[in-house]
Amino acid sequence: MKMVGLCSLLILICGSCSQDAPATRFSSWQSSPTEEKLMRGMMRSFQQAHPDVPFKYEPIPGNYSEKIQLMLGTHQPPDLFWLKDYTSPAYLRFNTLAPLDAYVANDTSFNLNDYFPLFRDAYKYKGKYYGFAKDFNVYVLFYNKAMFAKAGISRPPTNWQELEQTARKLTKDTNGDGKIDQFGMVVEPVPEMLMPFVHQNGGNLHDEAGNPKVTEPAFLGALDYYVGLYRKKIATMPTDVGAGWNGDVFGRQNAAMVISGGWLIPYLKDGYPTVQYGVAPLPQGKVKATLAFSTAYVIPKEAKRPAEAWKMLSYFAGKEGMTEWTKTGLAFPTRQSVANANGFYQHPTYRVFMESIPFAKPLFVNYSERWFDEASASLQSIFYSGADPHEAMQKLAPKLEKLKLKD
Repeated sequence: MKMVGLCSLLILICGSCSQDAPATRFSSWQSSPTEEKLMRGMMRSFQQAHPDVPFKYEPIPGNYSEKIQLMLGTHQPPDLFWLKDYTSPAYLRFNTLAPLDAYVANDTSFNLNDYFPLFRDAYKYKGKYYGFAKDFNVYVLFYNKAMFAKAGISRPPTNWQELEQTARKLTKDTNGDGKIDQFGMVVEPVPEMLMPFVHQNGGNLHDEAGNPKVTEPAFLGALDYYVGLYRKKIATMPTDVGAGWNGDVFGRQNAAMVISGGWLIPYLKDGYPTVQYGVAPLPQGKVKATLAFSTAYVIPKEAKRPAEAWKMLSYFAGKEGMTEWTKTGLAFPTRQSVANANGFYQHPTYRVFMESIPFAKPLFVNYSERWFDEASASLQSIFYSGADPHEAMQKLAPKLEKLKLKD
């Protein structure tokens, strides 16, 4: 059914184009049904506003990054494509993207200062802009209101100590069979789930030169705390309860708390509409911090229709396109005017995401994309195989060192 929908979208977009007119090619990864519906509406609106720019949407269903790199390597890239934040440093350093400063200067509708500074400069390299974020997300704490009320807990935790205490109080054997069936929290052995704790503890994955910091006390302290939630049996993993991901664990009510982004909102609405939940900022460690995620529209240097690609980028990342794209809360606007005009700061749920921007840390990594697999493998050895966390990081550090990006 998903492929049928994508084919229909392709027909919709190309159907209004002249058979002889060259089409501007746009690629993204294959979207969820919710994203596909939003994309369909946004593209229709763009075509109505710019009938002089025929374009062809070419979604990539799998291995997105590898296929984009292949198209770049064979000099046949799309004219416009999505670029994930943590993969962007390699693209910027290897000179594959077109600088956008001249387009910005000549486009009076594209107000650069309307962007939140964190996202305006996210894809800036050596003083030039190479991409603009279509939206953003941050991690917040989702909590089950009914479970909290039943346990006599009046508010969500605000720091690490309270998080552990709350998780312990919410971990229960509800049916008396001797097995825990309600956990306080759900965790996953992936680096993006660990990194908020690292930042909250004053640590980081690497320094400005790309030297790994995974063996330093601030990083190890955060790792010990995160692993401890699981080893103390007050948190579970999706695989332990037969779930596909942490949002599913929360939706099934196998866990009372989960750290997630705005993508969980439509997932719960569609799949678990009876779950009553609240959202709160992440409990802080030594400092307040969360992880920020974004995806940019970028134009490759070898784009065949760069001017038309800019028109698409300017519309999609402009006020009108961004308003349409972010209206469901799946992701949040990177433009201040869109956030202010559409009540994001007044919405009881959305405002928690917006108010997290000042202490959000982007996931930009000075390593090749393999870092994610290496870091995930190390964390999996800890969670699945019982490896010593400090020894696992000692083994990970030299692997990351070899993956450093160089100018």
